[in-house]
Amino acid sequence: MTISTSLDRRQFGLGLASLAGLALHTPSWAQQATEKIVVAESQGFSWAIPYLATSKNYWKNHGIEATTLQFTSGRLAFDAAVAGKAQFATSTDSVVGLAGANGVPAVIVAEFSRLSSGMVVAARTDRGIQGGAQLKGKRVATTIGTSGHYFLSRFLSLHGLTLKDITLVNLRGPDAVTAVTKGDIDAFAWGWDAGQKAIADSGGKVKVLDDTGLEKVFLSHYVLTANESLVQSKPKLVEAAVRSLLDAEKFYRAQTADAIALVAERTKATVDTTKAGLDTVSVGVRLDNRLLDDLVLNAQWAVEAGLATPTKDDLRALYRKLIYTDALKAAAPDRVTLS
Repeated sequence: MTISTSLDRRQFGLGLASLAGLALHTPSWAQQATEKIVVAESQGFSWAIPYLATSKNYWKNHGIEATTLQFTSGRLAFDAAVAGKAQFATSTDSVVGLAGANGVPAVIVAEFSRLSSGMVVAARTDRGIQGGAQLKGKRVATTIGTSGHYFLSRFLSLHGLTLKDITLVNLRGPDAVTAVTKGDIDAFAWGWDAGQKAIADSGGKVKVLDDTGLEKVFLSHYVLTANESLVQSKPKLVEAAVRSLLDAEKFYRAQTADAIALVAERTKATVDTTKAGLDTVSVGVRLDNRLLDDLVLNAQWAVEAGLATPTKDDLRALYRKLIYTDALKAAAPDRVTLS
C-alpha cells in the first residue's frame, strides 16, 4: 500500500481570533469577561461528554459562550481548529499523535472517554468475509490519518495481516457505509454506530467482524484539544472549558437516561442504539499514563504507515509535552495521574 500524504506545520497552522465580552456573576476562578469560542466537534456517541456540555450549556456556567462546528471525524474537526475556524476541537489520540509527529503545536487539555470496542470492521458476507483473516486482498475503507486508520492496522494485526495486505480506500465514515451497502467496497473500519447502520441498510449482507483480543492492541482516547498559543495566552479559558466537561460528566452519571436521550438526539440515532454504544465506552475526564503510552504507539504507527518522518527525539518526552495538565489539575487534581 502506498500513501502520499503530506502533513506539515502550515497545514496545521492555527490562527486564533481574539476574544472579548462582558460576563456577570462568573466564579472567582473564571475569567471576568465572557469568552466567545467555537468548538469543532466530530460525530458519534463516543463524543457524548462535549455534546452534553453544549446541550446543557455548561459552558455558560464558566464564563463561555460556545458555538459548535460539526464534522464527520475527529481528524476533520482537528483540521478546522488548526485552520483557525475554532478554538477547541474534539478529536482522538491518533489524530494528535500524527500531528505531533509532524511538529504541529496542538495539545490535549483533557480526555473525556475511551474505548476499545467502539470501532468496528463491517464487511460484506457475500464476498466471502466471515472473519478478519478473509480481509486479505479486499477493498477496505476508512479515513486516512484518523483513529479509524490506526484501528484498522491494529485489527489486521490480530489476524496476521498488515495494511499492505489490503487495498485501502480513503472514505469518510458516512460514505463508507453507503459504499459497502452498494457493494463498491468489501469492508470498512469506522465507529460502532456506522457498523449498525451498514447492517440495517444492507439487508443482511453486512456483518461486524469478531474483535476478540482487540483490547490488548487497541484503545482509542477521545480528547479535547487546543493550540499551544491559546493554552499559553488564556490558561483560565482552558480551565473553564475543562470544568464544563466535568459538569457534563457529572450530569451523565447522575441522570444517565436523560443524557442518553440528548446524545441520541444529537447523533440522530435511536435511544436503544445510543445506549448500546455508550455501554462500550469508559466515560471520565482524566489525563493518565495510558494516554501517553498510546500516543507513543500512534507515533510509531504513523512512521510505519508513511504518514510521518522518523524523529531522533525521544517519543515519550515529545508526547508528554503535548499533554497540558494545568487546567485539569486546577479543576480536579485527582483526575491527573500522569507521571
